[in-house]
Amino acid sequence: MLFRVLIVIFLSLLSDVSLSAGVDAKKISKKMYLLKGKSYNTNIGLISTDEGLVLIDPMPGKDQLDELNKTVQAIYKKPVSFVLNTHEHTDHSGGNKFFTDRGSKLIRNNFDVDGILKFKVTSHSKNDLIYYHVESNSIFVGDVFDNSWHPTFYAGGINGFNAAVNTILKIGNEHSLIIPGHGNPTNKLALREFQKNTVEWFEEVMVCHREGKSVQKIMEVPEINEIAKRFNPSLPKKALRRFIERTISLIERRNGMQQTDAADRSASAN
Repeated sequence: MLFRVLIVIFLSLLSDVSLSAGVDAKKISKKMYLLKGKSYNTNIGLISTDEGLVLIDPMPGKDQLDELNKTVQAIYKKPVSFVLNTHEHTDHSGGNKFFTDRGSKLIRNNFDVDGILKFKVTSHSKNDLIYYHVESNSIFVGDVFDNSWHPTFYAGGINGFNAAVNTILKIGNEHSLIIPGHGNPTNKLALREFQKNTVEWFEEVMVCHREGKSVQKIMEVPEINEIAKRFNPSLPKKALRRFIERTISLIERRNGMQQTDAADRSASAN
């Protein structure tokens, strides 16, 4: 409970900037703003560097890209120089072309922007990128962490998820601002709780699956529902079912890999 109170207090200290009817802007530091379309939930970073303006995950909604650009101009009065994505899913990269058509450079591999550090992990997608803005002590983690939904660690499985979160926890310090792909900015305490809940979810589904329970029966297990509510108290039944199904697919994939590894070790021993 205490960490939730601290989050509310911290968020109240961020400066709201009213610049556009369609895009919200919060001033995080002298050189960084957090932007978000009012009808879309992706967190967008706007960072001023000596090399030019950097935009992270430019997707406020396709009908709001003009508003996003106007907001950028209202704040800094210059064009975006570089576009970065935490991953390539459309809800994070859908605005890329809008800005590259206007002269921005999309950076994927040869990354070298002063004051921003990049870390590659595999959890939500095969190529999740974490960006740390040193001046504001802010970490953009993409959909490795989404505190508005449930975890979606479908590319890396539970091991990839844990490795990704542990990477994030080593960046910056305990005062670092964690900016999820969607939802409100938070802190490392909340990220650790999210990790703990995710591991408990995976282990509980694994036990149910081992016992031969169907997806419908797993949906009715009290412990499953209690953990799901920690992620989102109003998670729709359809989403819960899909979350269970996809978790089971990860469990079966991991079991298959373990069996293959065991067979390979046995063959090597013989």
